[in-house]
Amino acid sequence: MSGEPDSREKTILAAAKLLRRRGYHGTALSDILATAGSPRGSLYFHFPKGKEEIAVAALSLAAEAVRQAIAGAGTTSNSAEEFLIRIARGMAADLERSNFMEGCPIAPTALEMSGASEALTAAACAAFQGWEQEIAIGLQAFRFMPERAALLATAALSQLEGALLLARAYRGLEPMRRSEEVIRVLVQAFAEP
Repeated sequence: MSGEPDSREKTILAAAKLLRRRGYHGTALSDILATAGSPRGSLYFHFPKGKEEIAVAALSLAAEAVRQAIAGAGTTSNSAEEFLIRIARGMAADLERSNFMEGCPIAPTALEMSGASEALTAAACAAFQGWEQEIAIGLQAFRFMPERAALLATAALSQLEGALLLARAYRGLEPMRRSEEVIRVLVQAFAEP
């Protein structure tokens, strides 16, 4: 998305923010329209399938933003440990900036809609798989073999997602700080002998 967002882009951006805070069931179409400042007619023009179609687009947008952040952490780090800790600190900073209201942009909807909506389940799955793959790519740049990189990517993402959930619930960053210590242990455990 470039320049001034149009009505469609504004709707997707608004939905992404609201889904991150409230999940799918907690986000009404009227909330999306109000946040986006979009007229109701544009909603049905751009998203004839309604709320689910908007949510899929919002999850895809959020997933790509996180994937890019992960890739960026990989290119600015000097070690696997630094790479994963940069990801953790980026997540923690986002959560703190939102006053602990916005954790993972995918998890609230994924937890609510898993199995209830094929389209939303697929979008959440694609998001998490994309992040795992991007982490694995970054780890391979630090000389992790592909199989070990994939295992560590899953372990690290699982650790960070869990820590992010705890930090949001606790309204404090201590779980994210502890996750950095766990990441250090994981990197050592998965390093080639």
